[in-house]
Parts: sequence; structure tokens; C-alpha cells
Amino acid sequence: MAFMSYNPSIGRVLEKGGVKKFQNMVISKVAILTNIKKTEDFDTFHKQWASEFMNNIKINSGDICSYGQAQKAINVFLKLLVDWSNLPDPDTAKKVRPFLHVPLDSILMKTISKHYNYFYKKEIKSLQRGIYSFSLSNINEIVYYKWQYFFREKNPEKPLLFDIEWAINR
Repeated sequence: MAFMSYNPSIGRVLEKGGVKKFQNMVISKVAILTNIKKTEDFDTFHKQWASEFMNNIKINSGDICSYGQAQKAINVFLKLLVDWSNLPDPDTAKKVRPFLHVPLDSILMKTISKHYNYFYKKEIKSLQRGIYSFSLSNINEIVYYKWQYFFREKNPEKPLLFDIEWAINR
């Protein structure tokens, strides 16, 4: 499952051997999900994992990957594991599902910025610069969490439903 989520989501941008590194991270992270009780626990878990990812997996050029690049692989993996596969066990999946983050990518961000232009102009645009403002390489932790808070505000039961926009608009 790690390979399925990592490779299509961001694997082509990251260093050779990154899939194996990501798989090793996943093994230690899945067990932590059973300890998550609230949104803050999940966000702390996610921030720590993203930091570990950025410190251990580089992009093809050898540079450190951005928060946007790290979140993509993590969030697609968690979507497949928890939401689609109901793992690591049904009780944990049910408990954690409302906390999951929406995997950001340019398709989703462009679509949401059009449908929720007020939010985009007020919260995101001033923090992003240039024509590459929807590029994952330009997404830092601050911008990332502004998007996630927006998704949670609009659909607190299951923010991940916004991911349907990616499927429709790709």
C-alpha cells in the first residue's frame, strides 16, 4: 500500500530509493494511529511525520523537499489506509477518519480557489507568490494548515470529501 500511495502521488519527483525510505517510515507510523484521540493529536502526528519525511527524503535534484511535497505522500497513504481500507483496524479508522488531511495538489487547490474565491484571496493568495502558487514545492507548513483548517471548517465530519474535486477535475 505504501508503494501505491507514494509512487503515483509524488514518487516521481523524489530521490531514487525514496519508496523504501517511505515504507520504513510507514511501518513505525501506522501503530501510532491507535493512540490518536483528537484533532490536535493527529496534527501533531502529521507535523512530526512531515518533518521526518523532509529530513530523510530529498527531491531528485538532491534538495530538501517542501512541506507540500511531503504531505502529498503522507496524506494519500493515510487516505488509502484509513478511509479506503478501514485499517489499521475498524475502530481506529472510524476514530481517525474525521482528522485526516486532504492531500493537496495543484488540481485541488486551483479548483477550490475558484469555488471559494473569498477564502483563497483572504487566506492563501497573500502568502503565495507568482504563477507557481499551486505548486507543491511552494507550499510551506503555514499555507498547508490554512488549507486544512478550511476543509475542516467546511466539512468537519469528513474533510477528506474535498478530495473528490481532484477526481472530478483531473
